[in-house]
Amino acid sequence: MRHVVRAVLQAALGLGLAPALLQPLAARAADAAPAPLGRWLTEPRDGIIEITRAADGSYQGKIIGGNAPARVDAKNPDPARRQQLLLGQVIMLGMRADGEGWSGGTIYEPDSGRTYKCRLEIIDPDHLKVRGFVGVSLLGRSQTWTRYTGATLDLSAPGH
Repeated sequence: MRHVVRAVLQAALGLGLAPALLQPLAARAADAAPAPLGRWLTEPRDGIIEITRAADGSYQGKIIGGNAPARVDAKNPDPARRQQLLLGQVIMLGMRADGEGWSGGTIYEPDSGRTYKCRLEIIDPDHLKVRGFVGVSLLGRSQTWTRYTGATLDLSAPGH
């Protein structure tokens, strides 16, 4: 059996296919899917979230702009954090490709101070479905975020 495996790997090396054979299928699927990277305007059009790739390979989202730049995290369940600005806070963590989108992470909702499980799905290059839920995905709600290409991060500025 080891001879067969060795022969297949040698043939793959000769054809330049070894990296493709050695890379896990899930990782190849994740690489093939468009990633939710970039700046997104939330559905109520009051916040700009930037989704980036974290050091561990997961995706995370940070508040980088909105209509109330001086807003504090007044509903945070931790009283010590209620005076922190929302601007700059990471509110989405641990999102990983699952073949149909991204899941396995959480999203924090500043309006309620609650953290929910999260699921992301790209609808098209300019629209991202974000679903926050408790337990199973059926028990939650969704927003459609729009890719943000504006020049300013302050949505309270004139012209917004």
